[in-house]
Amino acid sequence: MKNFKKVLTSVVTMAMMVGGLSVSSVFASVKDPNEPNDTVSKATELTPGEIVLGEIGDYDLYQKAAASDVDWYKFSTVKGKTYRLCVTGVAGRFRAKSPKNADLDMTTLLITGYHNKKDAEEGASWRGDRIEYVMRDNKVDYYDITAKETGTYYLEFDNCINDPKVTPIETTSYTISIDGMYKDVTKISDFWYEPTYYLSALGVVKGYDKGTKFKPNVDCSRAQMVTFLWRLNGSPKPKSTKTDFTDIKKTDYYYNAVLWAVEKGITTGTSKTKFGPSGVCTRGQTVTFLWRMAGKPSVGNAKCKFSDVKKGDYFYDAVIWASNQKIVAGYKDGTFQPSAKCARRQMVTFLYKYDKYINGKG
Repeated sequence: MKNFKKVLTSVVTMAMMVGGLSVSSVFASVKDPNEPNDTVSKATELTPGEIVLGEIGDYDLYQKAAASDVDWYKFSTVKGKTYRLCVTGVAGRFRAKSPKNADLDMTTLLITGYHNKKDAEEGASWRGDRIEYVMRDNKVDYYDITAKETGTYYLEFDNCINDPKVTPIETTSYTISIDGMYKDVTKISDFWYEPTYYLSALGVVKGYDKGTKFKPNVDCSRAQMVTFLWRLNGSPKPKSTKTDFTDIKKTDYYYNAVLWAVEKGITTGTSKTKFGPSGVCTRGQTVTFLWRMAGKPSVGNAKCKFSDVKKGDYFYDAVIWASNQKIVAGYKDGTFQPSAKCARRQMVTFLYKYDKYINGKG
């Protein structure tokens, strides 16, 4: 345990009031993309800066085989260098028979670190690093690992289920990363904190400067927005391979995303021949994209509560729908500010809420 130094523990206990976001069920319907990684030879490779979603459990497995689930990870190391491990317990994934007892509403994740493959295969935990991580809603723990060797470091995640009569645990979600925290997204009280890491773990959004910065205050471009929508839908292959837009080319990272968005009626471009990829996406455009992606649901005769959104505006129905679905909350002065530029922090929040309230996942 000498090289596994716990440097910070933080539990989210407050509501994120800005933008109407509250601490809630994150990753509730997301399946572990790394399975099967239950042996040393099948360990999932961790890339520094990458945030990986994992699932551990489950109680059904425990009942059937009296065994707990194990997840293995690995990453490259240089002797003497210190690496920061970040583990996040994901909200809404815990269950206990005695809900009145908060101490039961949790599961313990035993993390064992091995400095080489031989120790990992032998289970020589006494030569490695060993900690217990109590998983709770939105709990974030950071641990510093100092490598004893140059090579590959292995991490074993073991779901420790105690007496099943007392604490039956269902499958539990978590995130893991090595040096994977954005340097500019560190305050869990910020309304965009949870959405940023949620969408990063899903691969929907990516940072700048080799994943070290998210730049939440930077304006979101139209190219970025359609790309994020496309990734949120699983990066589907568009039916078409050509476009009438003359300002995008096949080598652009957003090319397939634009083709897909046009096919789905999500965007029509700024003209018949221009998409305007570098143009900044406004709040009005953003909710319109989301509304179209949802299939343009009718809002009936509902009236818009925002004073600066008028009937006849192309985004009128979209804003009403987004407001009713709790995707947008507007401003304290009763306005929506549809022409205002949509910053990346706002964009991830809108997408997170869409995935939660429309897709039923977040």
